[in-house]
Amino acid sequence: MLIHFKQIMVDIIWGNGNAVFSSNSFVLNVTHRKDGNKSEYKDQEKILIKSADIPGLSNGSDHWDEELLKNSVIGAFLKCEIESRGDDDVLIAKVSHSGVGGY
Repeated sequence: MLIHFKQIMVDIIWGNGNAVFSSNSFVLNVTHRKDGNKSEYKDQEKILIKSADIPGLSNGSDHWDEELLKNSVIGAFLKCEIESRGDDDVLIAKVSHSGVGGY
């Protein structure tokens, strides 16, 4: 018996972290967009971190503050897997550090 799984395609954008607005939100200067994304993305997007795999940030956002987020995301090349866009135009995303020159 052959079982088919429906793969959920996630929009992905990459870029450098910029201004931090809170302990879990920042601006991404978008430099790359995955081919086949369902939505369009501006050159700057505000990101609300749903989960993160970023050096310097623990898995639990309860322990984050703005200074820690600044030190972890500003200037870093980041990958954002978009889950949704809120009514306030903020992207809710899983954020991870993207390797040097990699995606």
